[in-house]
Amino acid sequence: MPPLTLSFRNIRSYNRWPAVTACLFLLLMPRYADAAPGDTFNATVGTAFTYDSNVFRLSPVINPVAVTGMPTRSDQIIISTFSLNLNKVYSMQRFDVTGSLIDNRYNNFDFLNFLGKNYTAAWHWYVTPYLHGRLTSSHSEVLNNFANLTGFANSTTQNLRTNDNYHFEGIFEIDRAWHIVGGLDHNVSKNSKLTIQDFSNRVSSVEGGIRYTRPSGASLTYKVRSGTGEFINRPKPIVESLFDTRFNEIEHEVRLLWPVTGKAFIDARGGYLSREHAHFPQRDYAGIVGNVNLTWAATGKLRVNANWTRQLSNYQTAPSAFLNSAFQRFSSSSVTTNRFTVSPVWQITEKTALRLRYDYVLSDFEGAVISLPTESRSDSMHSGLVALDWQPLKVVFLSAAFHRDRRTSNLRGFDFDSTAGSISAKLNF
Repeated sequence: MPPLTLSFRNIRSYNRWPAVTACLFLLLMPRYADAAPGDTFNATVGTAFTYDSNVFRLSPVINPVAVTGMPTRSDQIIISTFSLNLNKVYSMQRFDVTGSLIDNRYNNFDFLNFLGKNYTAAWHWYVTPYLHGRLTSSHSEVLNNFANLTGFANSTTQNLRTNDNYHFEGIFEIDRAWHIVGGLDHNVSKNSKLTIQDFSNRVSSVEGGIRYTRPSGASLTYKVRSGTGEFINRPKPIVESLFDTRFNEIEHEVRLLWPVTGKAFIDARGGYLSREHAHFPQRDYAGIVGNVNLTWAATGKLRVNANWTRQLSNYQTAPSAFLNSAFQRFSSSSVTTNRFTVSPVWQITEKTALRLRYDYVLSDFEGAVISLPTESRSDSMHSGLVALDWQPLKVVFLSAAFHRDRRTSNLRGFDFDSTAGSISAKLNF
């Protein structure tokens, strides 16, 4: 089993020693003595040990040796994290920057080991009190979700998803109540291995709308977003699989922020999303999307969050994409996901908190492009989490968690059960 330390082995094109030196320097350096009011600088070092009973989310009917080459489904994972955060205020401008290194080490499936390099940066800009906005940039590196890849080629290999987002938004306050909002967005998502269901792609969007606000903090916003996307490294359509080169998206959205009482707050969004492909209209999809989120401070120590979310996402399949005959074939172009969540937090004492979470997820795979004797795929999943957090000192945070997932499907091979337990520790400087 690997030690509980941050490891940089097997990372290609990564000059580790200068990075380690820089991290230690920043960690040990004192806070700025002349920091302006509102400025903060902090560092976090943490590690977590997790036991996962079913890493690749395999069905009980699937022999793990046939798809992984190993007789086990479980693994012990050590995740070590180092992060830095800087918040700087300069006149009317505010800057937030967070960077992190997340080292993932697997005991059995060590080919999954990877070092994730992530950052977020934001400039909260003001020209005048009536003209302001944000300029943000982010980069993330994570493993593709094995539950989404079940049954397909590369579903049991290291397949990293890298996401880069650049976003600009501006607000012009006509008066205290009416605001004009607008923005630009550029998003690039790449997979380290070919992933049929959600190809590497880039999308550029422009959005605009109007917002009505109240002194209470309530607001109602209407926006429309128009985006143009392309699938990366695909110079021409793949006719035999109906895989396109580019697409257009348009989304209309209404969003409500409503402080119902001093203890309850609603954040609700409703919209209509449509995607049209350049060459294969069979892959087009459209539908209602949105979410309703209720935050309720029931008592001074009990806080409850309840949420419903509806998403419509790309999920394209081809007959050649399936891993083996143990998985029942289906055809789709998109997936509609409805997620219901309730997550109470009980602050037992000033230093101890109990977190619970329950999710129920319904996924319908739609837009078949080939005729198959099987019906369309439909999944349902129950997830539960229990976690106990303890912060004995301001700089020390400890947590223990138990997580359970169970998915059922109307098609063979896509159901699974998984159980995970973890303990973690963080030091905040």
